[in-house]
Amino acid sequence: MTLSEILLARQELRTGTAPGTQDRTSPERSALSRLRFHPALVVVIGASAALWHEAMHSGLSGDVFYQLASGRWMLSHHSVIRHDAFSYTVGGRPWLDEEWGFQVVLAWLVAHLGPVSYWLLSSGACTGAVLLGAARWRRTGAGWLWTATLSILAAAGLSVALTPRPQDLSYLFFSLLLLLMSAARRQSRWLFAIPPLLLVWANVHGSFLLGLGVLALELGWSTLPNWPGRAQLGQGLSKSATGVTFIASVVATMVNPHGPRLLAYALRVSTAPQLTSFIAEWQSPDFHSYFYLAIIVGPVLLLVALLAFTKTVFALDDLVLALLLLLGTLHAVRFTPYFVLAICAVLARWQPLPRESIRPAILTVPLSAVLAGALLVGPHVPAGAPQVGNGSLATPIAATKFLAHQRGRVFSTYWWDDYLISQGIPVFVDGRTDLYFGTGVLRTYISVSTLSVNPDRVLNRWGIRWVMWDTGDALSTYLAQDPRWRVKLHAGEAVVFERVGLKR
Repeated sequence: MTLSEILLARQELRTGTAPGTQDRTSPERSALSRLRFHPALVVVIGASAALWHEAMHSGLSGDVFYQLASGRWMLSHHSVIRHDAFSYTVGGRPWLDEEWGFQVVLAWLVAHLGPVSYWLLSSGACTGAVLLGAARWRRTGAGWLWTATLSILAAAGLSVALTPRPQDLSYLFFSLLLLLMSAARRQSRWLFAIPPLLLVWANVHGSFLLGLGVLALELGWSTLPNWPGRAQLGQGLSKSATGVTFIASVVATMVNPHGPRLLAYALRVSTAPQLTSFIAEWQSPDFHSYFYLAIIVGPVLLLVALLAFTKTVFALDDLVLALLLLLGTLHAVRFTPYFVLAICAVLARWQPLPRESIRPAILTVPLSAVLAGALLVGPHVPAGAPQVGNGSLATPIAATKFLAHQRGRVFSTYWWDDYLISQGIPVFVDGRTDLYFGTGVLRTYISVSTLSVNPDRVLNRWGIRWVMWDTGDALSTYLAQDPRWRVKLHAGEAVVFERVGLKR
């Protein structure tokens, strides 16, 4: 065979062309090749669209209302809010608002982009967390089909707290931090992006402590030698580079309106026993729910099975982080999204299919569009609309509108008070739980709501004229039979009581 024949044969093997045939690498064919994507992306995009679907079919409730009110206050006063401006129990009390950045962004976006901003800050942030996670799983060697499966698990875990709150941005930052650290193992220049990330994180939510914790773990790993076994450190970062990044990140978190005090404050709030006893998301998961069994217990059982029956080698740093977040999740359900993202990174090392026979296809794009459209198109709750329906979580829109035109103090539920704040009505207590630490207000509220004390004595002491409460609750039943109170309005699940004979 001559040299020219050998070169022609190599061209045929490389490009699929044969001598005398049309070149298949024409511009038209190259353009079509660029549109080919792995079909597993349909599942990844579908999991992301499911997050948008859930947000678009759920109204607003709870903390988002005081978050919006705080952001609007800061935009109108051109200053970070430092004192309570929304309650009549602790009005003027110093308030270290660790979520001020999110609140300003929320208020600004709602003012300029409209109510769709609520979806952008919830579903958009969680979608970003899923996609960044998928990118990291691919970097660690996960196949496309397994990455798609993990995306479903990650989206399910993120749906636990899918509301426009700063936590959603924290999930995005957490996923980005893990991806940056993974990229830094190959190119250390990615470490330069971590301190700016922690700076932004610290001005959005107190969970930036988790980011510093991840860096502290990485610093610990950098001092240890690798060892053979089922859990290995793999390619670690240098101790000096990790140490400098950690110190720079700690300093970056101090660049906030509150300075170094923020670190101690965030730690004190996150470990306060009042949160565990008062707020549901700071309590243990309800394992009577099949959903929590699937997203928490299921991955743990799978990991145990992989350790027992396969030869998969896991990354020790990912494994320890997932186990620590599992302990956190068992203590407080609010850590579930972080745990799911971490356990997905661990499970990404497994290769259930040694070889994937599915190839990229041009139909991936239209199929993804059809699936996303099917999940997003159709009737949904208007963007920015409060949650309605039955139960104490529904927003008492009509009753609040009535109270907005009345004079006198209002006593309402912890959950509903956030909405009252957004409507300019001062409240007894609200979702800013840390603001009330050490004042006795939380304890007083619980005593009244559970009838542990005589409600009239407390309501009279605070000069409360109106009580808006859940119709079927014990306090409503008590006030309905108390001659010192009369029913003024029934509106959905809310009933409004007025004190008899109180001077206006």
